[in-house]
Amino acid sequence: MLSRKYLVLSMSCILLSLCSSALYATEPQNLQITKNTLINYHDSGAYEQDIDAVVYQAQAYLSEVIAEQQKQKSKEKLAIVFDIDETVLSSYDQMHRLTFGGTLDEINRLTAEERNAPVIPAALALYKQALKENVHIFFITGRHNTSQQQKNTVQNLHAAGFTQYDGLMMKPVNYNKPSASIYKTAMRKKITDQGYHIVLNIGDQMSDLRGGYADRTYKLPNPYYYIP
Repeated sequence: MLSRKYLVLSMSCILLSLCSSALYATEPQNLQITKNTLINYHDSGAYEQDIDAVVYQAQAYLSEVIAEQQKQKSKEKLAIVFDIDETVLSSYDQMHRLTFGGTLDEINRLTAEERNAPVIPAALALYKQALKENVHIFFITGRHNTSQQQKNTVQNLHAAGFTQYDGLMMKPVNYNKPSASIYKTAMRKKITDQGYHIVLNIGDQMSDLRGGYADRTYKLPNPYYYIP
């Protein structure tokens, strides 16, 4: 007869084996297949279509706000906040060159240094609509606030058509908070404290949008990287 201690040990081993089997019952998708899916999403035009669909909603809301503003006797200083990378400028070429590897800092450094990130057309259309209606423009980016990165970013924005704006806010080099949303929320609060009314905030990460200080938020698709 088996001892009770042996039975307990045997049952534990069986349960552990079953749990391990359940945990790895489905093999994760092969990394190269995942990368090919990302490439196809971009090259098929689906990525741009998804961006267009979100920006269209933002444009429609902005039109509503402008129409309502025109009915008011006192006019507020309306503002829009844009993120930069994967919101108004695309880093896809740099990501593709790195085979969707590397760190976010490496992607940002390459994009900023080369100063040729192509414009995201829908974002430029929203920007032009805002300017036409005298809505103020602010950029809040996770790019580091160094003199060189600032110079490179301004050159790229201007080359892409973003030549008029009220503020460019860049992340401090020594920023060490667990989420980018802490910094971005603080910047939106700063804009609000200056008397602006942020009607919409648009970005590709949830950390671009969390924290308030905007009437509406619009999340653009980005399956390429994640910023907490």
